[in-house]
Amino acid sequence: MRVLITGGAGFIGSHAATLLTEKGASVCVFDSLVSGKRERVPARANFIQGDIRDRAALDAAMKGVTHVVHLAALVSVPESVRHPEETFAVNVEGTQNVFAAAHAAGAQQVVYASSAAVYGDAPELPKREDMALAPQSPYAESKVQNESDAVRMAAKGFSLMGLRFFNVYGPGQSADHAYASVVPRFIKEARAGQPLPLTGDGSQTRDFIHVSDVARAIAAALESDANGVCNIASGDATRISELIDLIRAACPVEVQVLPPRPGDILHSVADISRAKEVLHWSPTVSFPDGIRELLSV
Repeated sequence: MRVLITGGAGFIGSHAATLLTEKGASVCVFDSLVSGKRERVPARANFIQGDIRDRAALDAAMKGVTHVVHLAALVSVPESVRHPEETFAVNVEGTQNVFAAAHAAGAQQVVYASSAAVYGDAPELPKREDMALAPQSPYAESKVQNESDAVRMAAKGFSLMGLRFFNVYGPGQSADHAYASVVPRFIKEARAGQPLPLTGDGSQTRDFIHVSDVARAIAAALESDANGVCNIASGDATRISELIDLIRAACPVEVQVLPPRPGDILHSVADISRAKEVLHWSPTVSFPDGIRELLSV
């Protein structure tokens, strides 16, 4: 298996690259390094610095590739609202380039990142792949467009699998930007002795999935010839107050209660039965174990 990973120097991509090299695949990472870090790329992987908006660079990188993992994207929802044109250029036009270059190169399979954001704030739970989509941001809209483009490519006999990631967390996730995810941000603040900013009453739920399980899902999807989309999540609803309790057990800091943020989704949890059936994949890292691991480092 010769795998090209776009965004392979990022948080999820570097974990996927490491796992795939350990499984014996020949891996090449293609990353612009705008947010990725060169030092994250495994020593056994090749590296090409490039932008997915550059079709010629993609065509060159795709030579001899049998499988593609497409993770490169602008992923901040607030930034997508501020800069919708750039989000469209990278996430939509860039993804169209990746799909077209992979098809032209004769790749057998493309596994690409979608997102739980495509479900929006529809109240029905758990989130199932056959539910109506309700994107609430340019970022979410870009992921819906990626899925539509994948359907059109699949009609040409090309195999593509979209993975709708829920709240991914784990080692190497950055807390050093304004829109960092809640897990690394809370852990960084707790270690600094700062109060944890709790918006609302803490009853909000999220479906947290460890990055090692996400990497395993990517590897499983590469070994499948299935099309369509799969939720990649734990299947468990975790209250934000539970996250705070786990962190405070190791770092007993105060909690700063703030007003609820307008537009915040209150509850999110996935139905992962399709991933279990189609990919023969199940999560293995419990949320308490994953948080304790991060706190022990």
